[in-house]
Amino acid sequence: MAESVLPRQIAIPEKGSQPQKWIRRLVWKIAIATLLLMAVGSATRVMNAGLACPDWPLCYGKLIPTQQMNLQVFLEWFHRLDATLIGLSAIALTGLSWWYHRDLPKWLPWACTFALGLIIFQGILGGLTVTQLLRFDIVTAHLGTALIFFITLIVIGTTLTPYQGTATVGKLSWI
Repeated sequence: MAESVLPRQIAIPEKGSQPQKWIRRLVWKIAIATLLLMAVGSATRVMNAGLACPDWPLCYGKLIPTQQMNLQVFLEWFHRLDATLIGLSAIALTGLSWWYHRDLPKWLPWACTFALGLIIFQGILGGLTVTQLLRFDIVTAHLGTALIFFITLIVIGTTLTPYQGTATVGKLSWI
């Protein structure tokens, strides 16, 4: 009687090597940081803060523009900071995927390299967005590339996440 009422939980061993687990976790962390970056980028656009830092890659010629700091400058500066951290993480991700390529699916280093290429292109577009004074076509390409990068991370992360069975194969409890 208790078996029909209480669901059984079956422990399914996690497939994949240790490097694959590290890479999967890094991919999901980069994806979360990218989602945050897109939110800050949207806030930057809505608050008309896209040119709050008039030069690129620095902001008022400094890494941290403490004297000019206000909400708009902070949004643009933080957007750049988060983007830099994501870029460095993408370099680490690609390096790890090639370093451990023998223990990983064959497609993974190539997918990580594609993601790195996207983030490099994204950085170039980010710089052009400022130096070209928010030209609409560059801003649109900047957003589009961000979305493609984010989707690429989601696909990689989802594909690397082990399947968790529900242990209800052959049972249709709703019938």
